[in-house]
Amino acid sequence: MPDSLMQLRIRTGSPDEAHDWLRRAYADHTVRLSGNRTAFRFSHKVAECGPIKVGICQHTMDLRGAWQPMGQTLLFSHLLSGRFTIRSPRTELAIGPDDVFGYDPDAAMEVAWSDIVMAQVRVQRSAAERMAAEAAGDDRGPVPVAWDLGRPVSTARAAHWRKLMQYVNTEVATNSAVQSSPLVMRQVHRLVVATALQTFPNSTLSGVPVPAGHAAPDAVRRAVAFIEERAGDDIDLTAIAEAAHVGPRALQRAFRRALDVTPLQHLRSVRLERAHAELLAADPAEGATVGAVALRWGFGHPGRFASDYRDRFGRSPSDTLRG
Repeated sequence: MPDSLMQLRIRTGSPDEAHDWLRRAYADHTVRLSGNRTAFRFSHKVAECGPIKVGICQHTMDLRGAWQPMGQTLLFSHLLSGRFTIRSPRTELAIGPDDVFGYDPDAAMEVAWSDIVMAQVRVQRSAAERMAAEAAGDDRGPVPVAWDLGRPVSTARAAHWRKLMQYVNTEVATNSAVQSSPLVMRQVHRLVVATALQTFPNSTLSGVPVPAGHAAPDAVRRAVAFIEERAGDDIDLTAIAEAAHVGPRALQRAFRRALDVTPLQHLRSVRLERAHAELLAADPAEGATVGAVALRWGFGHPGRFASDYRDRFGRSPSDTLRG
């Protein structure tokens, strides 16, 4: 990845310096190291993708240690090389190259590894809990989500997570234009969190339903007006529901009854209309591009934008721009 986005935070041959940095970045821990200390190498690169951090860590020695809980940080790892074993009070995992897994943020862990290279994703726990409440339609707002140390719930989910991380690493963390669009970054953040909730063991997978509220048609009108006014801003379901003076699930149900779409589907439709209007008015001779317009309206995947645009308007966005 380019140095401008994937930044080298530390590179050292000192085990003490390496673990002081890891304590600050992740959690307090104690370790016993073995191997050739004079040949020790440690490095950690990190790309900031909004509230998500993706990184790659290399640690060349054999290690045994005890880690304190990470608390408000959710961590998901992909072992690229080496050996890694981790144990919480309830679970023990022996991880091999290309395995992915998630951590229990509330548990102390015992860890052993040997000469590892590991890719990692860090997510704010509060963001995951807010999205879990939205998905469940819980109008009380964010509620605690318990996470277990574990592998993905299926091989298909594991493959999907790897594919998503490849997209984040190659299309997001390396693309300054994408990173400069708060709307696209919001969508990336939502996609990563939603996929993590579906992939790694956590309490939302129990499928226990939450009673729904009721929203009057006035709430739908307030929500639609808010979306029309703020379509260019970084808004989510919770913000739309607050503007409509109802809870997220009640608003979801009301939109389904009134418009046969969800609030976020309607938001995407409005943004597609705004992108269409901008392309009609733009002049390619003055430097206007389809990619820049798409990013401005929150569409970070060029192929998907082109497909949705063609389905909606019967022509490609590039044809619209050329007039």
